[in-house]
Amino acid sequence: MFDDMDELATDYDDRVRNARESRGLSQSELANELNEKASLIRKIERGDTLPSDRVQSELENFLEIDLNAEGASGEDSEWSGGSSTGSYTLGDVVKRKD
Repeated sequence: MFDDMDELATDYDDRVRNARESRGLSQSELANELNEKASLIRKIERGDTLPSDRVQSELENFLEIDLNAEGASGEDSEWSGGSSTGSYTLGDVVKRKD
């Protein structure tokens, strides 16, 4: 279900702010262009809130930027544990706190 979702870059706030400033736009002007509230743009640029998928898409298109993380971290890559039969048990994926 979540495998097709792109992960938001950790510096999404800086990317939005830098792109907006390089175009000479204020937060209010960007908000007007996107039909959003200026307070939402402020919160996104401070990193206080994550943009919804729709707002992320609008920001990327209008500012011509990419807000997705460049690559998956090692933790998200293909998992190689498990049994040789191809079936997994709860014990294969859970770490015990003994």
